[in-house]
Amino acid sequence: MDRRPRTLSLAALLIIGTAAPLACARPAPAPAVRDEPGGWPGPRTPSAGPSRSTPAVPGPSVAACPREGLRVTAEPVDAAMGLRSMGVRLENCGTAPRTVEGRPRLRVLGEKGEALDVSVRDDLAAAPRSGGPDTPARPVTLRPGAAATAVVLWRNTYDDTRRPPLLGRRLEVTPAPGVRAQTVEPEGGLDLGSTGKVAVGPWKPVG
Repeated sequence: MDRRPRTLSLAALLIIGTAAPLACARPAPAPAVRDEPGGWPGPRTPSAGPSRSTPAVPGPSVAACPREGLRVTAEPVDAAMGLRSMGVRLENCGTAPRTVEGRPRLRVLGEKGEALDVSVRDDLAAAPRSGGPDTPARPVTLRPGAAATAVVLWRNTYDDTRRPPLLGRRLEVTPAPGVRAQTVEPEGGLDLGSTGKVAVGPWKPVG
């Protein structure tokens, strides 16, 4: 009687039985990580250390609001063919409307804060410019946050060698009667040459 088929079947069973435990012992593959909309976030990457934020660069300082609620600042100086033009800005930084009329009162100050011998004219014709004649002063009502400007003109002509050129470092501005004077520093100062004259226009609303 031929016993080979039984022997082969038995051997095959032994091979299958031996391989089954090995297949069960093999570790399962790790699941792929995928970000689902609205689901759990993916794995976090270890941080390389504490982050260093760039220090903030401070902007230009703004003067505190005076108790009268009116703040004066100097706008950039525009120079053309010896004529200097600068705006004096008046802002209502308070909480109530304020009305100003006429022109600001000016004093040109030197290096040590002393008043210089400068004639302030309430007439822009004292320092002619293009753009037409001066306009009359009118009342200007400033609501909180609104502003007005007054133009200041001067020339740096120097034709008198008997004295050095006159240079004003600061400008003292009194916005209106009963309002304290405030001091601003025009960019580059007021290079008046030998003229000794400054002209100022009336307050005009901005915008």
